[in-house]
Amino acid sequence: MKTCSPPSGRFHARYFAAHWLHGFATLILMTASAGLSISAESNGANSTDRRVPNMVLILADDLGYGSVGCYGADERLIQTPNIDRLAKEGRRFTDANTTSSVCSPTRYSVLTGRYCWRTTLTHEVLGVFSPLHIEPSRLNMASLLKRRGYRTAAIGKWHLGYGDAQGALLFRTDYAAELSPGPLDLGFDYHFAVPANHGDLTGVYVENRFVYGLRSGNIPAGLTLPGPAADDSNFQPTYTADDMENPRAKILDLDAPRRKNKRVMGTLTDKAIAWLGQQSSDQPFFLYFTPVAVHNPITPDDDLAGRSGAGPYGDWIHELDRSTGRILDALDQLDLAQETLVVFTSDNGGVFRPENTASLQTQAYQAGLRVNGSLRGSKHSIWEGGFKVPFLARWPGKIPAGTTCREMVSLVDLLATTAAIVGQPLPAADQAAEDGFNMLPALLGDASANPIRNDLIMHSADGVFAIRRGPWKWIEGIPVDAIKPGARKSRAAEHKAQLYNLDNDPDETQDVSEANPELVLELSSLLARYRDGGYSRELPPVITKAEAPPTILPPPIGTTVMQEPLDALPAAPWTAPRGTWRAQDEAVWGTSQPRDQQPAGLRGPLPITDGTLQYDLCFRQADRHSLRIHTAGNQHSFRVVVSPSLLEITKNPSAGESQDQTLPLARLRLALKRGQWHTLRVTFQGPQVVAQIAGVTAKANHPILGQAKEQMYLLVFEGDAGFRKLTVVQ
Repeated sequence: MKTCSPPSGRFHARYFAAHWLHGFATLILMTASAGLSISAESNGANSTDRRVPNMVLILADDLGYGSVGCYGADERLIQTPNIDRLAKEGRRFTDANTTSSVCSPTRYSVLTGRYCWRTTLTHEVLGVFSPLHIEPSRLNMASLLKRRGYRTAAIGKWHLGYGDAQGALLFRTDYAAELSPGPLDLGFDYHFAVPANHGDLTGVYVENRFVYGLRSGNIPAGLTLPGPAADDSNFQPTYTADDMENPRAKILDLDAPRRKNKRVMGTLTDKAIAWLGQQSSDQPFFLYFTPVAVHNPITPDDDLAGRSGAGPYGDWIHELDRSTGRILDALDQLDLAQETLVVFTSDNGGVFRPENTASLQTQAYQAGLRVNGSLRGSKHSIWEGGFKVPFLARWPGKIPAGTTCREMVSLVDLLATTAAIVGQPLPAADQAAEDGFNMLPALLGDASANPIRNDLIMHSADGVFAIRRGPWKWIEGIPVDAIKPGARKSRAAEHKAQLYNLDNDPDETQDVSEANPELVLELSSLLARYRDGGYSRELPPVITKAEAPPTILPPPIGTTVMQEPLDALPAAPWTAPRGTWRAQDEAVWGTSQPRDQQPAGLRGPLPITDGTLQYDLCFRQADRHSLRIHTAGNQHSFRVVVSPSLLEITKNPSAGESQDQTLPLARLRLALKRGQWHTLRVTFQGPQVVAQIAGVTAKANHPILGQAKEQMYLLVFEGDAGFRKLTVVQ
């Protein structure tokens, strides 16, 4: 069996030659694939040819490498006959990898052929209220296939956002209005989805451009939105904390039917099968089916409860298998199986935190289930358990049945592969599908083809990069500055440079970086070249990026009314009511422990109405700093919040208002390096406040901003931060 691993020696000229040869071979293959597909661009943008296959992509949620039978799950605990059927009737990949160890970034990569870290999403996942993360103008699987005459549908978990923020960070998706742009603007003809996660705070489905069954809101006059029957047992009138993944979150107030968690998988599968039944035999189709299983909360349907030997989590895996089987059965019953390419995989590895003894995944582990097999780590991490996932492909008569492929492939390769199947040349590497390779030879079992890819890049929830080449995996070990202190502590082992030989040490137990300094340099240089160059399916030119120096503003202009160097703990009337404060290195440092319920606080006077407040700020481990300013009489307050990644201005609840009545006024992205000093300048002029730091300026207007100020609080959350050179002028 051919594998993907190139020679493990030094690459230099041989490596660059391999990239050129790979690109040439890909061009030859795409030309040859016309025999399987549409043969010429001249056929027209919407031409169809039934020699191309239908395509069904099943992207499971959080399904680990060892969680199904054909990847080694103990059959006494787990039975997955339908997923295993794909292995028997198709091809099983043993080295398929996601681009991220969390969901939204991988889903972006699957559809676009581009690493998501090239966008503004540099760590973690999109929020429930995030705008559409894929630009409607960007080539993706749906738009490519629609252009080739396919009918297209996205059914299941979406988690790629809705709406257009137009660059505004204060944007918040309005689920009571039209959700545009959305999947229909990317090339999908039909959309039915859980907006973000199973158990998210919306508790609703979205169909096409509106919440399913929305009864009131910003609905165009004369438009009646479809929804379930009043007595549909798949729905419930309300959503409660017990239904949510995070029971502390506030449930979104919507006048719409709510999901019933135990019936979400059944409902999504019903919708997918109904859509398949509507397709005609003379037009190809693409179904992007994304089950919510096996993501938390664990909610197998009642008829599956207690059926597995691994507890409720095992039952949840059985729910995923049943859904997969229903899709396969539908293809059989519609006489479509022989002309349909089915791909089954997962968006990242499984959840494995054995220290959390209350979790249902841990209970499954205690019963003997190895969610990620023997691989180290899990979802969120930079270890193999976060990225290596099941990957099965069936295409009768084309993909050899019952075979195994050990090629190194990535889910980012699916767009380039789709283009090859339908004979659609890709744009230049700097324009689209920047990071995807054509894996069609691996699917077809072409033993004569070159390795699909020489290397691939991985990216963890903390923003840590790793690069694989041949047997080697080098972890850069640098998280983004914006990660929470809790993640920084719990995943500290990932936050350092290290090198592993996965052939000899697949479980990543022995760091061999000290013995291979030249290899570390080569891999780190290659990673930087791909990262800075904008694409990786070709070798980009070397780009030298100069690091911008920290921005230290000059002293503010005006009459000085207060000057506090903060080289020692300030005297009265300053007080430190909370946290630990100390003087060190000619600055004052505040520390708030993660176990503390309140931030560290330093309170001082601010005797101005109009004027400027300025001081230097340095983040060490703190999550964020909040400058809270109270008006005279303490009736109103507002805050300027600075974190390594965001600058925000928010009006706080006034006296007599509830604590949730905050009013965001401005929000902009920042890029502050920890350990560096930056100057924060806040200028008050009538009802306007202007905050400046590191070349970023935020402006906000509100009547209370023009009132006389009385006090300020320097607050530090979840870690430590330093302050120095505080000046107030008017």
